[in-house]
Amino acid sequence: MATATASPALRRDRVLADRFGGTLVREAVLVVAGTLILTLMARLSVPLPFTPIPVSLGTLGALSVGALGGARRSLLSVALYTALGVAGAPVFAEDHVGWAFASFGYVLGYALVALIAGAAAERGWDRKPHTMLAASVVSLFSVYATGLAWMIPFTHMGLADGIAKGLAPFVVGDLLKAAVAAGVFPVIRSLTRR
Repeated sequence: MATATASPALRRDRVLADRFGGTLVREAVLVVAGTLILTLMARLSVPLPFTPIPVSLGTLGALSVGALGGARRSLLSVALYTALGVAGAPVFAEDHVGWAFASFGYVLGYALVALIAGAAAERGWDRKPHTMLAASVVSLFSVYATGLAWMIPFTHMGLADGIAKGLAPFVVGDLLKAAVAAGVFPVIRSLTRR
């Protein structure tokens, strides 16, 4: 009987997925499920004519995978998602494959989003709207570190143009995503405790 080595903290359901994990098979299923959630949400995208970066639910997908699965599982889900896309599977927004496209840095940033959201959820920040809001804002805005660092040199933009095209158009949307997460995840945690 193969079981994953679960710490006592994991057995206390730090995140929702801890209720379903435990064996190596269950852990693998949770990682794959996280990859599927991320894929489905990232594929929901709308191109913008003035920027090479589409509006996508990928960041909300990474945040969701992190909040539901915790830091370790979500990083594995994002790593699998990224590896599939780089290998040619149609998992990225706008049917991009490989790595040579302007928004690939944002794809890499999904790991930061998931890690921050997962670590926050493991500490119970997903249980109250105000703490989930704070975790969501930090998590979602972390994607700009890798996103801009990749997009600006890839497109040969200057810093001001990069910020105008790779950050400014998405701030309101990310704040809305954070508000949705702050409203939804505490309710999910409350319902699953009963």
